[in-house]
Amino acid sequence: MTVYSGLGRFRGRADGAKLRLPLPDATAMPFSRFLLCALGALLLSACGSSQPASGGRSNTAGYDALRAPAVDKAIVYDGTIPAADGETIGITVYQPALAADAAAPLVIHGHGFGLSRNKDFDTANPVAAFLGADVTSDAGRLAWNSGYYVISFDQRGFGDSSGPITVMDPAVDGRNISTILDWAEANLPHLARRRGDPVVGAVGLSYGGGFQLIGSAVDARFDALVPTATWNDLRYSLAPAGVPKTIWLDILVAAGGATAGFQFEPFVYTAFLQATLGTVSQASLDEFEKRSFASYCAGTRADGAGVPAVNAFFVQGANDVLFNMNEAAANLDCLRSRGHDARLLVQTNGHIIPALQSAGRQILFGVDENLRCGGQSYSTAAMMLDFLDQKLKRQAPGAQSPPALCVSLTPDQGLLLTSLPRGGQTLAVAETQVIPGAVGQIVNLLRGLPLQTLLSSLAGLGPEAINLILDILQNPPGSNAGYGPDFLALLPRIVNLLPYELLQQLTAAPVYVPLYSVSGDQALAGIPQASLSFAGGLNSPPLFVGLGLRRGAAGDAVAVSDQVTPVRASGAVALDLAGVRAALSAGDEIGLLLYGFHPYYLNNSILSLAPVPVTVSGTVSLPLVSR
Repeated sequence: MTVYSGLGRFRGRADGAKLRLPLPDATAMPFSRFLLCALGALLLSACGSSQPASGGRSNTAGYDALRAPAVDKAIVYDGTIPAADGETIGITVYQPALAADAAAPLVIHGHGFGLSRNKDFDTANPVAAFLGADVTSDAGRLAWNSGYYVISFDQRGFGDSSGPITVMDPAVDGRNISTILDWAEANLPHLARRRGDPVVGAVGLSYGGGFQLIGSAVDARFDALVPTATWNDLRYSLAPAGVPKTIWLDILVAAGGATAGFQFEPFVYTAFLQATLGTVSQASLDEFEKRSFASYCAGTRADGAGVPAVNAFFVQGANDVLFNMNEAAANLDCLRSRGHDARLLVQTNGHIIPALQSAGRQILFGVDENLRCGGQSYSTAAMMLDFLDQKLKRQAPGAQSPPALCVSLTPDQGLLLTSLPRGGQTLAVAETQVIPGAVGQIVNLLRGLPLQTLLSSLAGLGPEAINLILDILQNPPGSNAGYGPDFLALLPRIVNLLPYELLQQLTAAPVYVPLYSVSGDQALAGIPQASLSFAGGLNSPPLFVGLGLRRGAAGDAVAVSDQVTPVRASGAVALDLAGVRAALSAGDEIGLLLYGFHPYYLNNSILSLAPVPVTVSGTVSLPLVSR
């Protein structure tokens, strides 16, 4: 039985008032009859007259002919529908104003992890507006105002959708998405169809991009996708090289817990606990693989499912350290290799770590609203709509049609490319040493504290442990004396006891190896590659590698695009570094950054690594292009 929402208020707009209605119960009466009754009883008495929107069926769209009751005013209704497993799915339906013979394609909008569906694109509530402020919601609003149906839904476990969070299990979340499409086919009388098949697109950011890739792989009714800041392979996203990305695992579990009451499938808790200890089991990695588009691309799924026949416009952030540029490149290559129209826009942000990175309009997310590609200015939301218009309405490319591949360097400058460069100019890495772990940084932090602050902060360790720490702090700076097993085992407890404001001072100081002096106007744009050799260390410790940029070859090097990549320091290793982009000028210097630890990957195992030096040498290939 469908659960109805209460009747909402009228909302006036320049293109006519919009009415909020309860979700129709298809089991009680056909939707067409419900709509006629609702419009007759409510619209005519309360809304006045207006003209239907002109965004309906076009002569070139090739839709099946239909005739349904005209919708004089755009309306909104919301409620829940039953899921196949007995849970519920919360949805909000945005219906455009439509003439009797007008067909409207459907766009499904999905929210990010820890959030909920957009119930009102025009809300005046500042909190709701802030939580829903991202370019995919902007694109949803544009689509609705352009003659599309839009359904915004609550992902499983969030908002009004019940059930434990499965992190996009195709058998569960994918089935929910199919249920929404089934409901739309049965209840949207103006739904556009071609040869009997509904015309369906999708927009969404992060988790709202993940549902598109998994949903289209499960259900062939999708025609066009616009995934923003989403993943290709959750194994790579959350534990690259087997090193847990603990800062984001912490954030995601906290976000899901705060908004969904910690209703996770058991494997999520298991993986989280493993990550705090510095490892993720193969069983957990297998669960992440099942929930990844990469498994469809690789053809390794037990169910035999492959790559969907769908077109996609990917938007990814160069500074996104959860789902980086490499993930979008893998998704792009997967669809292009099957002959589908796949495009990519690389812009600045994406998932943003508070205190370590700057954010966009949301707390944890940021996407550039306006940018340039080549010599043209673009609105990101308008690019999304133009792509949907091409694929769903069969319109010719408009002024905001997304190019095949654009890498935005600054708000005023962007590169037009046909494919994303991998590797490039190969440069030697001079032999250098790195000390794994954070022992030295923690000792230096403790050494700088007033004695009373030190004793009060670490009182929970007990007298014996505090005396051991005081003995070590009396050694000269740079000395490794006293770094025995007892002290290394204390490090995680020390970090847990230190106040947050002190932990913010625990920064990773990298070793910088100069690589390349810039002689003209160039850009880094693509995926760097490295072939590195490691010697020394103990038990293949993880190190963290990135590119550093010194403007004018002066001052400290800054990590390009905030990106680092973990690597196990053992023997010879060839790897792709995280994708980067940066505008370069004559006199700039690019180098390799080598970290013994990094805040993105801080866990008990890394904190307690033995400080045995590792020698690094090899080559790095830079994706340098002219600009």
